[in-house]
Amino acid sequence: MEAIFSLALGFFVVFTLAAISGMFSERSGVVNLGIEGFMTIGALAYVSFCFMVKKTSNNVEDFHVLYLLIGALFSMVVTGLFSLLQTLMVLKLKTDQIISGTVINLLAQGIALFIVHIQGFGTGGTILGSLSPKLISLNYFIAYAIFTMLVTVTIGLYFTFTKVGTRHIAAGENPQALDAAGVKVNRYRFVCIIISGAIAGLAGTMFVVTQSLQNFNGSVQGLGFIALAIMIIGQWRVSLIVMFCIIFSIMFSIGQRITGWNSLPRALPFIMSIVVMVIASKWSSPPQASGVPFDKTLR
Repeated sequence: MEAIFSLALGFFVVFTLAAISGMFSERSGVVNLGIEGFMTIGALAYVSFCFMVKKTSNNVEDFHVLYLLIGALFSMVVTGLFSLLQTLMVLKLKTDQIISGTVINLLAQGIALFIVHIQGFGTGGTILGSLSPKLISLNYFIAYAIFTMLVTVTIGLYFTFTKVGTRHIAAGENPQALDAAGVKVNRYRFVCIIISGAIAGLAGTMFVVTQSLQNFNGSVQGLGFIALAIMIIGQWRVSLIVMFCIIFSIMFSIGQRITGWNSLPRALPFIMSIVVMVIASKWSSPPQASGVPFDKTLR
């Protein structure tokens, strides 16, 4: 039971951060199909940082929560910088946002697979589990979940009670009206894309810590796409997203612990995700300007 609880907490942290990152971008009017790619870059940045610590440290036992915090911040910075590519495609070149997200996913996957196979860095996966066994204990998983809830509540309050949050929503619902009020819409979207990428990078870090036991083979196993589905099912609302993250986390944790004929139980959470997506799509109501490049000449 404790193992399932730990798994559920780990999935909850990853799903919530990743889904919130997508919602943060789409609320400004920019579709973030690249959650998977940003998570991959975040995970890669974190294990790269850990690898360098391991290479330079004389005592691997020195690796503790401080390095986790520094590594997480490093991954957020790297992913934020990587998301500049999306700002270029979406805001400057006005590329179709579905295509730009696909580019992000493919490029991130290619970069990660190339780096983890570099001789001397990894042989298909960077093995870092020996550095921080305490960081994958139940108490730490609870701490990760509490931190995730604090981030989620902060973002919920930001959208509900702040003037900036109201403008953020307006950028995704009625950007022409926002522009008429003298607010630069693309400036808002630029910042939102960067923050969204950084949060997704943090989700990638948490994937490495909670799901792969500090190992990384160049992939986040499709959890970014599941988070995208949760965001859509959650109707781009923080409260609903958290609720569905809890449900999906329980499903995935049970599926991970059950083994059976043809590993069918492991596939059930993904099958259920598809079924729920098909059912919920009938009532989906995304931000009205989501995916539409802003053009002030149309006002």
